[in-house]
Amino acid sequence: MPPPPLLAGILVALIWGIQPVISRYGFQHGLTPQDATLVRYLTSGLLMLPYVWRRGLAKACGLGWPRALVLFLLSGPLFSLVLVGGVNYAPASHGALIHPALTPLFGMAISRFVFRRDERFSLWGTVLLVGGLLVVGLHGVMAGGSLAPEGAWRGDLLFVLSAFMWAWYLVLNKTWGLPPLDAVAMTQVLSLGWVLVVLPWQGAQTFSKPWAALALQSLYHGVLVSIVSVALFNWVVARLGVKAMMLNALSPLFGVLASAWALREPLPPSMLAGAAAIMAGLALSLRRPSGSPAAVLSARDEKSGCSGRLR
Repeated sequence: MPPPPLLAGILVALIWGIQPVISRYGFQHGLTPQDATLVRYLTSGLLMLPYVWRRGLAKACGLGWPRALVLFLLSGPLFSLVLVGGVNYAPASHGALIHPALTPLFGMAISRFVFRRDERFSLWGTVLLVGGLLVVGLHGVMAGGSLAPEGAWRGDLLFVLSAFMWAWYLVLNKTWGLPPLDAVAMTQVLSLGWVLVVLPWQGAQTFSKPWAALALQSLYHGVLVSIVSVALFNWVVARLGVKAMMLNALSPLFGVLASAWALREPLPPSMLAGAAAIMAGLALSLRRPSGSPAAVLSARDEKSGCSGRLR
C-alpha cells in the first residue's frame, strides 16, 4: 500500500485537477465568476478568521502587511476571477491541462531568471509540454460546435494568466520563508474583507442563484481548495521534498477525465494527444537526475529539514 504522504499528494492532485470542472458546473447553472468568487472567500474567510485573530491580525499573522497584500493580490479574489473566468469561454478540460502544466514551468523560470537560483530544465520535458499546450491551444482556436465553444482561446489565455499568478505566489511564499498556514489564512481573511465590500452590491444577485450550485462552490473552493488542499500539500512537501511536485502531473489526468464524465465534454483525439504530451512533459520537467548537483542539494536539504523550500 502506498505511504500516507503519497496518498495525500494524490488526493491534492485530484482536488486541484477537478477544480475547473466544479467551476464549469457552476457556470452551466447560472453562476458568474463573481458569484463563485464571493461564496468561495465568504466561506474560507470566515473559517480562517479565528486562526488569524489568534495569530495577530494587526501584524498580518507576522507576515508583514506589504507581503500579505502581495500574496492577496496574487492568490485572492483577482486570481479566482481569472481562473474561474476562463471556464466562461473554454471547456473545463482546457483549464485542467493548461493551469497545472504552466505553473511549474513559470515557477522554475521565475526562480531562475528573477531570483537567480539554479533551476535545471529538461529539454525534452519542455518540448513535450509546449507541444501539448500548442495542441490544446489550437483546439481552442480552431474547433467549434460540439468540440469547443467559439472563442475558447480567450479562456485559454485566462488559464495561462492564472498559472503565472499562482507560480509567483508559490515562489514568493517559499522565497520569503513564510509559515504556509499563516500565509494561506491571511489571504483568506483579506479576501473576506473584499467580500464584505462587494456583498451589499452583489449579494442579492448572487444568493438568488441556485442554492445547490452555490453550496458546491462554497464547499469545494472555500474548504477543499482554499484550505484543505494547501495544508495537505505543505505536509506532503515537508515529508517527500520537492519531488512531491511531480504528483501535480496527475492533475491534468484527473481534470480531463472528470470533465468528460461529469460534464460530458467531448475528448477528440487531438485533446487526448495534447493531454498525454503535457503529462509526459510535466513528469520529465519535474524529475531531477539522481546524480545532478540539484539532486544532491535536494537530498542535503531534506536531511536538514528544509525540503519544503523551493529552489
